[in-house]
Amino acid sequence: DRTRAFLKVQDGCNYRCSYCTIPDARGASRNIPAAELVGEAEQIAARGVKEIVLTGVNIGDFGRTTGESFLQLVTALDAVEGVERYRISSIEPNLLTDEVIAFCAASEKFVPHFHIPLQSGSDRILRRMRRRYDTGRFAERIARVREAMPDAFLGIDVIVGFPGETEDDFADAYRFLAETIRPAYLHIFPYSVRPGTPAAEFPQQVAPETAAERVARLGRLSAELHAEFCARFTGQVRPVLFESTMRGGRMTGFTDNYIRVAVPYRREWVNRIVPVELGMPASAVPEASGYAGGDEFLTGRILAE
Repeated sequence: DRTRAFLKVQDGCNYRCSYCTIPDARGASRNIPAAELVGEAEQIAARGVKEIVLTGVNIGDFGRTTGESFLQLVTALDAVEGVERYRISSIEPNLLTDEVIAFCAASEKFVPHFHIPLQSGSDRILRRMRRRYDTGRFAERIARVREAMPDAFLGIDVIVGFPGETEDDFADAYRFLAETIRPAYLHIFPYSVRPGTPAAEFPQQVAPETAAERVARLGRLSAELHAEFCARFTGQVRPVLFESTMRGGRMTGFTDNYIRVAVPYRREWVNRIVPVELGMPASAVPEASGYAGGDEFLTGRILAE
């Protein structure tokens, strides 16, 4: 609908997580120069697109082939005229530096929204996964983001049922997410065997029905956390970029901190960022029930005319 574009800034990965085939399938971490990506962003802006999502396999590792850094990239992109929003699709916690956090917090274009892979809230499982951090480091990064951007939406990736994951490991992970991190959303994956990876040969493969039950438990937690996050902003005014789709006489868009908002459809608001007073969650509005396939969203009242 021409309100959002995806800009691939990096490909490949030098990490060797025990469950992942990407280094073999996609090769080493690499990128084109930041100047070329700025040119692509300028072309996107010329088409009238307001928001760009930065994508890649391991985007925080940007600069391996050009001697640049991810901070240099986001600084250059921030200066592109016509782009009003940037989102960082996913960034490894060990690469989410203080400098990047500070830059995004000060920027008028980089929004308070981070998608950060955790994969497990158990230190024992993180070691088996060969991840490059532990839960203490992850929690410290989350705290740093929230200190700089208290309203930030934090989406977290989690893998459930990794080989050797005991009920105690899962309980540790659940507590870490529910009590320590409390993100806005969980993106939950049941572990899937990838032939040729070390994890495929690990003993104690978790039964599919056990993994499914754990996925369901985290799914319920995610729904609770997301509803809690959205409710924090009821009555606040946030900028919303509206999309063109109309369903049930309504249009939707996302706030800067990634809350879906619905208002009565008005063609003139398509592809515009508009200040909106956030109202009630969809579950509290009978005529809006089922609007977005069960996705949580808030009703809104447009303030700008």
